[in-house]
Amino acid sequence: MKKIIGLLVLSLLVLVGCKSKDNVDEVTRVTNYLSGLSSYSLTSNMTIQRPDKNVSVKVEVDYLSPSYYKVCFKGDNEQYIIKNDSGVYVITPSLNKEFRFDSNWPLNSSHAYLLEAINKDIKADQEAKGSVEGSDYVVECKITHKTNQKLSKMKYVCDSDFKPKKTSFLNDKNEECIVVDFDTFTPNNNLGKDNFNEKKYLNTQEEKPNEEQTSLTLTAGYVVEGSTLASSSIKDDTTILCYGGESAYTIIVSKVEVTDEVVAIDTYDSVEFLQCGLGFLSENTMKYYNGNYEITIFSTQLTVEDYINVANSITLA
Repeated sequence: MKKIIGLLVLSLLVLVGCKSKDNVDEVTRVTNYLSGLSSYSLTSNMTIQRPDKNVSVKVEVDYLSPSYYKVCFKGDNEQYIIKNDSGVYVITPSLNKEFRFDSNWPLNSSHAYLLEAINKDIKADQEAKGSVEGSDYVVECKITHKTNQKLSKMKYVCDSDFKPKKTSFLNDKNEECIVVDFDTFTPNNNLGKDNFNEKKYLNTQEEKPNEEQTSLTLTAGYVVEGSTLASSSIKDDTTILCYGGESAYTIIVSKVEVTDEVVAIDTYDSVEFLQCGLGFLSENTMKYYNGNYEITIFSTQLTVEDYINVANSITLA
């Protein structure tokens, strides 16, 4: 009897050991594959869950090892983030606007659409869990999102050939907040450094004639709690709304003239996804574009979530 019990215990230990080994192997297989990519191109659809309205954007990525990136965001305005030897650039081709960006991007935060950032997060979590669901590999790990601390976990899914299928960023309640569904993926694609030259993606068309100026109606549907509109003014092509109270802030909207010369603008630290495009964040400022208008929100008291809520509520007519 003791011999039988001993065999059963040994069998259970072997099974547990195999399960643990398989779990480690699944994580290792995925990270080894991602680490071994010399280049790739992919397309995906990203959905960001917002309390008022979800934001959806098509994302195209080209990557060349070790650190060349071209990410195209296709929403109301086509915009790019490009990283090459000379820095990180955010480009709005339709307006010929160029931002400099935090040079540590993209590995300074979690990004659901970039395989290198996904790989970094998995490797950083010593307790990352891997499993097999059908013919897919599934890896779950903790994440550190630079601007949204509510995002705490990632679930990454790829097929048995390691083709990416889906990434989900979840909060502490296991609710999906950001979902990326991958469409196409071409590993070790034949990409050269010229593909990551930011100048290629700027507007080179002739200067457009100035359009006849029309009056602008600016509506900000969301007011930060504890704040009230203190003043509004219009001067030339600029509209200014000032809010006072516990969380004071100012909204400035200006008409942008499109020229054939590139306009380089201040350096920004991070990017958020708004309903009309990318929002660029630095200390005390968010800036973004809506059509031919540049919108800037200044405050020393707003949270990132406040900036996003205010920006998404602004309508121009």
